[in-house]
Amino acid sequence: MPTVQRNDLDSTSAIITVTVQRDELKPKVDAELKRFRQRAAIKGFRQGQAPMDYVKRMYGSALFADTLNDMMAQELYDYLRQSGLDVLGQPMPTENPGNFTHSISSPDTEFSVEYEIGFVPPFEVKGLDKSQVYERYTIANLDELAETDLDNARERVGKRSNPENDIQENDIVRIASKEEGGDYETTITLFIKDMTDEAFKAELLTKKKGDSVRFNARELENRHDEKMYRKYILSLEESDDRQVGDWFSGTIEEVSRVGKADLDEEFFTSYFGSGVSNENEAREEIKKAIAQFYEVRANALVMRDIQARLLELNPIELPERFLRRWLIATNRGTLTPESVEQEFPAFAENLRWSLLRDHLKAKFAIEVSDEEIREDYMRRIRSYFQMDLPENILTDYAERMMKNDKDVEKVKNDLEYDKLFEAMRAEVTLADKPINSAEFQQIFDATRQKAETEQGEDAELREIVE
Repeated sequence: MPTVQRNDLDSTSAIITVTVQRDELKPKVDAELKRFRQRAAIKGFRQGQAPMDYVKRMYGSALFADTLNDMMAQELYDYLRQSGLDVLGQPMPTENPGNFTHSISSPDTEFSVEYEIGFVPPFEVKGLDKSQVYERYTIANLDELAETDLDNARERVGKRSNPENDIQENDIVRIASKEEGGDYETTITLFIKDMTDEAFKAELLTKKKGDSVRFNARELENRHDEKMYRKYILSLEESDDRQVGDWFSGTIEEVSRVGKADLDEEFFTSYFGSGVSNENEAREEIKKAIAQFYEVRANALVMRDIQARLLELNPIELPERFLRRWLIATNRGTLTPESVEQEFPAFAENLRWSLLRDHLKAKFAIEVSDEEIREDYMRRIRSYFQMDLPENILTDYAERMMKNDKDVEKVKNDLEYDKLFEAMRAEVTLADKPINSAEFQQIFDATRQKAETEQGEDAELREIVE
């Protein structure tokens, strides 16, 4: 039988030596030669009729080498599977190729090949217990947010009018405008509430339809980008490169106002559907939706905190030297030693989290079924259409979307992520911390920006490995 010997270089890498005897290899080579002779179309001979000596002379060395390599690889992977080692990357032949030839006429008595492997030592995850306390943000100003959302809802379904005698802060005004000292004319539309020119805003609130105004167009809104300013304020086509001055004069030609819908049965039914029949129920329904919106994001922040602490408490040892060599050797021409060295710290950190995550998925027996994936697609479809669709239509939509394997994999990963968070949350202690929604958004945006930056630090290595 072939023999496999393991020589550990350190706690994360080893040399595996696979040895095959000539007597073990010869029957496999002979069988391969017979199969090749029967199947190959060899010029000058009918199929299957070429003399064996000719086949050996012309193709023997290549068939010998392929058979030997296949036998070596099979023995190696059988050993790794039985050993239970958590191997990273793929085994790599060492720089010692072995002193043997592929001569089929006079083969050596034995053949040995050395492979280097990198692996992760066994570990148990520390830091998942009730002594680990994590802050989870809750929104303190739900009542205020619900009131704003209710007002916005009433405006969305309210009646529109065009007042002629006044202008209010929630109005939209259209100004027929002409460039001062030039000939460019356009209609500038402004939402009073969004204006950044406070002086002109105050002036407009004293005006009415038909009044004349003079203003600096560049100061109307926060349009620092020249392209956006020319497109959305001046209404210039992208191909129009004319120079236009900043100062305009014009006439208020229209004022648009949306009145708030009455808090009556018609409004509740049209906006909320069944289940809401009065103002208090409407506010509670809105507060529930807002709380759910922020809860998803608050949980994401907690998950990131848990991830950071687990990485700190579980510094998994990696075969870093082997991984660097493997990355360069398997991507020669794509990766350089310099690029690997630059991105490797972030790559190693992401790899450690992947190992922790996979370990925890196994620990908590986290699995996602096809039915759960289908249900998630159907939930997304319902949310998109915001209406009750017949079951057969929902199922048809979901089945069509599930034909995209890449998208299905993403949905599966998202569901696994949610299940993993729920499992870890049950193991630790969460302490709710009420904060204002504006403060929460600042924290969330900063965290997301940091995460995006960190993900970019090893983007090339991760893309190649994946």
